[in-house]
Amino acid sequence: MHKISTLRFTFLLLSAMTITLNGNAQSNKGLISPSNATINNRANKQKLENQNQENAKKWLIKTIETNFNKDTYEMSDMTTKTYAQYKSDAINIEYDNGLTEESFKKKWKNKFDTKYVGMNGFLVPTQDYGKIKVSSCKLLYVIKDKGFVFETIIKDLTLKTSYKRDIKVIPSGKSFLIADVKEY
Repeated sequence: MHKISTLRFTFLLLSAMTITLNGNAQSNKGLISPSNATINNRANKQKLENQNQENAKKWLIKTIETNFNKDTYEMSDMTTKTYAQYKSDAINIEYDNGLTEESFKKKWKNKFDTKYVGMNGFLVPTQDYGKIKVSSCKLLYVIKDKGFVFETIIKDLTLKTSYKRDIKVIPSGKSFLIADVKEY
């Protein structure tokens, strides 16, 4: 009788363990292991970053070509408020009520590399220009605040001139804005 109880106990214990193991195996089915989850998260993050980069590039090209081929445009529609103020200060150096070059550098040196600011105009340094086309727009690097810097060649097809610009583009709502331009 003692032998039957031990056998019955052993049988019940093995049955319980089998049910528990099968139940865990069933409930884990379809779950991603932690290492696979990390790989998938990285892949998804990279895919999203690549899509954001491509969207920023398309936005930049379209914005330049659309705005510069209209009769008039507002720089502030394409740029951050801070960059628009910076560029306006640069364009107005030495004009009535404008800053001196020294005071301009002092004012903006902590936010921008002032040696790369053009003082004649925004992106295209001439007041009168012809048909504008972006002939090249290549990613130079990604920046911490989810922005991108593109090496951009802007061509004036009418006047047959080109302008090289490194343009920093940052996300803004569902679009982008130009946050800085290095003019060479």
